[in-house]
Amino acid sequence: MAFNTTSNKRVIYSTQAVAMGDMGANGVIDSWGYADSKITATGKVLIMHGLQSIGLTTNFSLDFVKELGQLSVYEAVEEVPDVEVSLERFLDGYTMAYHAATVTATDPTLTGRQNARADLRMIIGLDTDQSVTSGDDVAAELYCSGLYWSNYSIKLPTDGTFAESLSLVGNNKRWISSSGVGMLLVSGATNGVNSAFGTIFGSDSPNSPDSGVLRRNNFQVGSALISRGGNNFATLVPSIIQGVTNNGPGLGVNGTVNNCGTINTTNCHIQSVSFSVDAKREAINHLGTLAPYYRYINFPVTVSSEIEVIATGGDNVNAVEDVPSSGNLQNHTIMVCLDDSTVIHVGNKNKLTSVTYGGGDAGGGNASIKYSFQNQNDFVLLHSGDPIALTGASYFKNWF
Repeated sequence: MAFNTTSNKRVIYSTQAVAMGDMGANGVIDSWGYADSKITATGKVLIMHGLQSIGLTTNFSLDFVKELGQLSVYEAVEEVPDVEVSLERFLDGYTMAYHAATVTATDPTLTGRQNARADLRMIIGLDTDQSVTSGDDVAAELYCSGLYWSNYSIKLPTDGTFAESLSLVGNNKRWISSSGVGMLLVSGATNGVNSAFGTIFGSDSPNSPDSGVLRRNNFQVGSALISRGGNNFATLVPSIIQGVTNNGPGLGVNGTVNNCGTINTTNCHIQSVSFSVDAKREAINHLGTLAPYYRYINFPVTVSSEIEVIATGGDNVNAVEDVPSSGNLQNHTIMVCLDDSTVIHVGNKNKLTSVTYGGGDAGGGNASIKYSFQNQNDFVLLHSGDPIALTGASYFKNWF
């Protein structure tokens, strides 16, 4: 490495900066929105605001080939390395990591985002600097190219800040030196932060309406419809949850909803909501190259939702072994709206997989109920910072 790290004693949060965006990007941008579309986003990586952590795992697979006549290995054949990047960030009004990783998506559905690939860059600065700022010396620059998103989750707790977690997989990772090619966030002439990266982290702050990261008060409840891009939305949860007002208002141009209702905070006290998607990427190889030509999503994809509430009664779920013709379960619509424009919609065919009633024992504390739901393939995440090439009502709509 040509970077001077002799004076660096450690790496801490203030000296790490990450940008992610279009595969093959040759420029850096601070923010974009759906109105800017791919005209702005293509060929760019986006500075990731609100990032809490980044993790890198690189696995090298070896095929030990043996032969008759000797016990020692004949050859240890190296396979294509597997690189996994894990990110976690607070929701703060800026573009979501899921969207920064899918710039070339054709629409917000899982199929629309499945083929998008991303580049990720990271600077590691010196521990004597208070922030990542233009011109500062740099210890290293990481370049991961051609990443596919693989796992995604959103957690909306009562205690703490709303957050998203994203995992990406690929086969290319390089630590770039001044003598190498492909530097973007670092200037090769000086080994300092490129001026295009600016002074973003020296005076950074959230982009949400109330100038803060999103918390429980940013979770939108009630029966009033919320306008997004010319269409209407509302937070909708399954009507089996105690205290839910079972009215299920219409949504935009497509008003189909199933067995759901809005949240009346007088009677319904939700403690947390979470969503998770596991795309289970698998590689397709072909003769002529060692690298896979595609890493596909192995449909069907399970989409899980969990809702925990304070118990004010029972869990309202009957389970009988002599299953009636209509079944023990029903399809439910689940949708969550946040006040920074975020809409999380997991469709109209979510079924209960488990319900757990617990707590409220003699040692003290409150009883709570956790409802777990699943569907397959229905997951849409909408946000005004999404660079996808759709605007207005063609983007903010009911995709199910």
